[in-house]
Amino acid sequence: MASSKCFNFERLCDICKCDNRLHSFLRLHKVLFNFHASCHCCDSGHITLCQDRSASDGQIWQCSNKKCFVKIPLRKHSFFSGSHLSVSQIVKLINYWTYQYPQIIVLHEPELSKKTVIDFYNFCREVCIVILEQQSEPIGGPGCIVEIDESKFGKHKFNHSKHVDGVWVFGGFERDSEPLRCFFVTVTD
Repeated sequence: MASSKCFNFERLCDICKCDNRLHSFLRLHKVLFNFHASCHCCDSGHITLCQDRSASDGQIWQCSNKKCFVKIPLRKHSFFSGSHLSVSQIVKLINYWTYQYPQIIVLHEPELSKKTVIDFYNFCREVCIVILEQQSEPIGGPGCIVEIDESKFGKHKFNHSKHVDGVWVFGGFERDSEPLRCFFVTVTD
C-alpha cells in the first residue's frame, strides 16, 4: 500500500472514512481485483462496479446485460475474502500488525475481540511465510554480504515447559540487494 506520498495512520484513516474511496485505493494498488471486462457468461454484457445496498461491502461487480444475472462479490480473489470484518477494519489491522502495535492496544478498537486480533495477526504472519517460501531464491556470491539465521517456530508444550513443539526454519537475505533477495526454508531434520 505504499505510495510516493507520505503514508501514515492519519492518511490511512482518511482513506478508510469512505468505502468507495477505500475500494478505489485498493483496486489502484492491486489489492482488490478489478473485474472490468466483457462478461464471461453472456458475452454481450460488460462487468461493471455497481452500488448494491444488499451486498456486505455496498458494491458488487455486475453484468450490464439485464438478462444476465452474473454478480461477483467485491472481495473475490482478494486477501479480504472470507472475513466477516469490514475492509477498513482489515486494512487497519494490517497496519497495526505491520507497525508492530501490541495486541493489547489494538483491542481498544471497537468491535474487535481478542480472538479476532490474535487470529488476524497469525494470518498476517502466515501470509508472509507463504510469500517468503514462494519467492525464495539463491543468495550471495562474490562481494555480497548475506545475513542468515535459524529459528524454531512453535509454542511451549503445555505453555510452561522449556520444550517447544514446532518446526525449525532457516532463512537469510542479501544485504543491499534491490529488490531484496532472500530465502526461507523449513528444516525437516
